[in-house]
Amino acid sequence: MFVEKVLERATRLELCSILILLVISLSIYTFYATLNTYLRSVLLSLKLTGPPSLPFLGNCLLVTDKDLMRKCAGKAFHLYGSLVRIWVLLFPFFAVLEPEDLQMVFFYRLLHNFLGDGLITSSGSKWSNHRRLIQPAFHHNLLEKFIDTFVDASQSLYENLDASAEGTEINIATYVNSCVLDILNEAVLGVPIRRRGDDMVNMEESPFRQGKLMMPTRFTQPWLLLDGVYHWTKMANDELNQKKRLNDFTRKMIQRRRQIQNNNNGNGERKCLLDHMIEICESNPDFTEEDIVNEACTFMLAGQDSVGAAMAFTLFLLTQNPECQERCTQELETIFKGSNRAPSMGDLHEMRYMEMCIKEALRLYPSVPLIARKLGEEVRLANHTLPAGSNVFICPYATHRLAHIYPDPEKFQPERFSPENSEKRHPYAFIPFSAGPRYCIGNRFAIMEIKTVVSRLLRSFQLLPVPGKTTIAPTFRITLRASGGLWVHLQPRDHPLKDH
Repeated sequence: MFVEKVLERATRLELCSILILLVISLSIYTFYATLNTYLRSVLLSLKLTGPPSLPFLGNCLLVTDKDLMRKCAGKAFHLYGSLVRIWVLLFPFFAVLEPEDLQMVFFYRLLHNFLGDGLITSSGSKWSNHRRLIQPAFHHNLLEKFIDTFVDASQSLYENLDASAEGTEINIATYVNSCVLDILNEAVLGVPIRRRGDDMVNMEESPFRQGKLMMPTRFTQPWLLLDGVYHWTKMANDELNQKKRLNDFTRKMIQRRRQIQNNNNGNGERKCLLDHMIEICESNPDFTEEDIVNEACTFMLAGQDSVGAAMAFTLFLLTQNPECQERCTQELETIFKGSNRAPSMGDLHEMRYMEMCIKEALRLYPSVPLIARKLGEEVRLANHTLPAGSNVFICPYATHRLAHIYPDPEKFQPERFSPENSEKRHPYAFIPFSAGPRYCIGNRFAIMEIKTVVSRLLRSFQLLPVPGKTTIAPTFRITLRASGGLWVHLQPRDHPLKDH
């Protein structure tokens, strides 16, 4: 008996020793694998050129340069070539500019606190499963159901402009940003545009109107890029509190939509994205209410500044290019023949020249001018090899200005996106919505939204330039913005729209 106990104890000790050795071995392997990747990345970075860097800080302070997009990103290929070295603290990043070299493996670690764990920030099987489940909500037939929401919001925008902005100089970005948020409130959360003051919810107090992104500040104070340091700051606490407010508000909207579904009485309210995700949740145990919250917050936050910026830049560029605006107006006249009727899905499809203008605006001023990713495997480029685990920047602002792809790249030329010209280009030469398997799930939603709003304004107003405010000074704040605003003068058209 004693011998058996001794043997049993020895066996347990042997198993524990083996497990400990395995853990130690795995830790050592992981450490050396990470170190190997880091050293290979450093050696590669020493062979490349890039913007001048500071000791320890690297290139982090570039984000404080108000002219970063024009001076650095816009001229990156000319200055440094197709693969650019950038230092973030002591960590090398590689900006890949040529379409043939662009690879699609997302890395959005710094946005997790802000966006949660939705389609933008999640990865692996969770991302692919959520993408598969949510994708049908953006099918052509379901997207058509959102047109009424786009129409109501664009009409509300027109009425606000007609009442307060006629004959005055306005920063159009302010107005369209509010319009986009109204669309998202109804399309994603199910809050009707016309009933924002009801007793169910007061959208004026929506936390989505007050969101603040901390990431740019972390780059201006680079020590905050170290999570161990950032975790203890007031900024991190504020960011988490903000995320909690967004999540709590979204849960309130989920509860409201569930009550409507259970009562089988929508009171004429339109179906929203939350309704689709609630249905997914009820039939898929792997898609929880927490997943609904994360995905809804992702759509609300990612769709605000990006679509608002694209819409404002499009309107401003049409203001500065009257011949293009006139072609859009003629196209709309052909479609609507002076009627004030709302557009249908077919009408939006017929706005082909307007779509070319929208795409050209997105080429010049992509809403997300810089994307960060982490390579899941080794990537061989034309002249270099990026090791697995390398940090990569993809810069649509720079890629969209490659002169050998887009001659005279700073010029607004919508004809670049005619079917015949588009067919000749590499598919990754135009990436405002990313590309590959992580191509933005809401891209068609966004284009339809922009077409509806821009067409509504062009049918009633001629957009005229404001003297002294005819240039764009792009600034980087995760999404692209125009320093000083985008100013236009609205002149009512000679022939008002008629009832059809």
